[in-house]
Amino acid sequence: MKCGLQLAMGAAVSNWEALKNVATLADELNYDSLLMGDHVVVPKHIDTAWPYDEYVGGMPPYHVYTEWDVLDPFDTVAFLAAITEKVRVGISVVIVPYRHPFDMARRVATIDVLSQGRFILGVGVGWLEEEFELLNIPFKERGARTDEYIDVMTAIWTQDTPRFSGRFVELNDDVNVLPQPLQKPYPPIWVGGESGPALKRAARVGNGWHFGLITPEQIRPRLDRLKALMDEVGRDYSDLEITGLVDYERLTPAIARQYRELGVDVLYILPISLDTGPVLQQMRDYADLIGEIN
Repeated sequence: MKCGLQLAMGAAVSNWEALKNVATLADELNYDSLLMGDHVVVPKHIDTAWPYDEYVGGMPPYHVYTEWDVLDPFDTVAFLAAITEKVRVGISVVIVPYRHPFDMARRVATIDVLSQGRFILGVGVGWLEEEFELLNIPFKERGARTDEYIDVMTAIWTQDTPRFSGRFVELNDDVNVLPQPLQKPYPPIWVGGESGPALKRAARVGNGWHFGLITPEQIRPRLDRLKALMDEVGRDYSDLEITGLVDYERLTPAIARQYRELGVDVLYILPISLDTGPVLQQMRDYADLIGEIN
């Protein structure tokens, strides 16, 4: 099992020096990948239930969303790609309904080229209903839009003269959406989420399944379901990369071994801090812990 770092959305990684220090250390410690979260406009007051409320014992970290700096994930990942050489970079997860697929396809391909093929595209439907309202995007359409937008992007990345006729997007003319991704046929798509529709999406189009803050006990039945869904669509489960998030404060060697035994390929810590120093120390400690169990 490999080390990963999800940069969360905190002030500790929202400036040039902090990002440079974190990225440099990730390369030095042979971290597999660095991921950014995604939001566009966050309301100061949130009523929507946090998806992982059970994991945090009914104390969701809403302040991280409402009070801390949130860098643009695409711009930040491009910056990380420029100052690293080995570590993969990506977004965990792009909230797909927020952006037109033409623009998103171009941005993903651009970072894949600039990173020399190190980009990972995590995709999800989103959870913050108030943000959808601010963006004037129907919350109840988010699943349908996500599925269709992914299909549009893959068509653009793989077809010389892409055509598409859907509920939200029509493409009947020759277009030039450059550049093409460096990774073929396109950067790996990691489908985020633990719901039934998310697992079906992973089985249909995912190169990976990316879970959030859930325990190993909660992961196991979902993996069983995912294997069955992969069989139904004629895809090989062993080709799927399994990755996800964990709270480092709760992680012990025994729990880390449980994730490894479940077949988790990359496990991401997401330190939340206003100070870069603790983040860097946690990265070192985490690398030692994973080295101990491997």
